[in-house]
Amino acid sequence: MKKLTLIFCAVLVSSGITFAQQKKSVKKTKTVTHKVEAPVAVKSSFEQNFAGTTDAKWTKTSAGFWNVSFLKENIKTVAQYNADGGWISTKSEYDAQSLPESVTTTLKTKYPEATIKDGWKIERADVAAYYKVNIQDNGADKAVLLNEAGTITE
Repeated sequence: MKKLTLIFCAVLVSSGITFAQQKKSVKKTKTVTHKVEAPVAVKSSFEQNFAGTTDAKWTKTSAGFWNVSFLKENIKTVAQYNADGGWISTKSEYDAQSLPESVTTTLKTKYPEATIKDGWKIERADVAAYYKVNIQDNGADKAVLLNEAGTITE
């Protein structure tokens, strides 16, 4: 009987200690975004490449590059420039319905059971433009690379 009483007291004390700890309140912080202005050389280069764009939003990466987000022919696009205004790349986001016909035809031929999720057109200074298309084929997610003519380049 003494052992049972001792065990009961130990459980009671340990549970009291456990539930007596103070809960820390989670302090919510606001994220403040500052409007960032790109250098004149970067903005000038952007205006030459994408004339007539009015909804440009600039961000600076930790590596010192400048990204600008905008709509190009109703397609969400991000262009990247170095600090001197040199163009690095452009990425345009496509949904399954807005991909070019050459790309979708090739995918339907090569992967007849696949579902096209979305895709990106990637243009860089060092390689020819290509599409990266995300598909789901037989339950597996795949990324397929195609050139502008629709030829798979994996």
